[in-house]
Amino acid sequence: MNKTQAKMAEAKAFSSVEKTALVLLGMGEDAAAQVLQHFSRDEVQRVTRAMANLSGIKSEKAKGVIQRFFDDFRAHSGIRGASKEYLSNTLRKALGNDLAKGLLNNIYGDELRNNIQRLQWVDPEVLAKFIAQEHPQMQAIFLAYLPPESSSRVLSKMPPDYHDELVYRIARLQEIDHEVARDLQELIERCIDHVSVSHSAPIDGAKQAADIINRFDGDRGQLMEMLKLHDESVVSDIEENMFDFMVLGRQRDNTMDVLVQAVAVELWAMALKGSEIQLQQAIKRAMPQRMVKNLEDEMALKGAVPLSRVEKARQDIMQIAREMAENGDIELLLYQEQTVE
Repeated sequence: MNKTQAKMAEAKAFSSVEKTALVLLGMGEDAAAQVLQHFSRDEVQRVTRAMANLSGIKSEKAKGVIQRFFDDFRAHSGIRGASKEYLSNTLRKALGNDLAKGLLNNIYGDELRNNIQRLQWVDPEVLAKFIAQEHPQMQAIFLAYLPPESSSRVLSKMPPDYHDELVYRIARLQEIDHEVARDLQELIERCIDHVSVSHSAPIDGAKQAADIINRFDGDRGQLMEMLKLHDESVVSDIEENMFDFMVLGRQRDNTMDVLVQAVAVELWAMALKGSEIQLQQAIKRAMPQRMVKNLEDEMALKGAVPLSRVEKARQDIMQIAREMAENGDIELLLYQEQTVE
């Protein structure tokens, strides 16, 4: 492959939007602004997002895309991506202050949301303590950008007499300027650094082991017997965590015949939302045809439901199954034990 072919191959690696972004980055703010004036709103959004995201594009690759701007690119070691200042100046000249401000807020608002997503797995109490010393407005902005489930858990760990003020501040938020966005980004980065340095990642080993065994396609009984050779108390802990909804798909027919009658159709309909087809079929096989019809109608009627309600329904059914097993009404198999003649 000669140099010309190599450059053409490199150019094809970029999408048309990325090629446009490269050209605009090399043109300078004034020229780029004039070009953007002729774009549709959707085109402006797509191209400016690409301009913001481009990074590490070396001059050699850029020349394959925009050779007529060779002299301009030769003075640089590479295109590192459009800064907020560059995009702000370019968009302001192309669209005016108000439109430029709105578009930039969308671009960098998405960036903030993506970054703060990394904190949703952190213990809510840790996050609450970390932002405790921040100004109430920054606390409100921080909570506003967190996913709602995480935000509500963090809020619950903060002083109760302070909840209404924070929620009020969140409700009044409409947009944040670039300076506040930069402060929030710094807060997110400091929080990530703080968590990574001072906190270990908690994990429930017994629950994780139980989840693995529940989904293990091999001989679960033999695996459990081998684990008992290590430590029987560990096996007991694992078994306590094996009461997972999916184990219902491998129960004996007589067990399921009794269980389906003990659980209301409405509860089954909620619990089976989003479950594997094989599990649904196993449970339906144990039901009378009329009950199956009622179940399917109920599931269709419910439509989309929150995952938390589905998980709660599954836990309720497994609690019923566990109590019935303890009372001797059913024999609930967590795994198939080895047998001898």
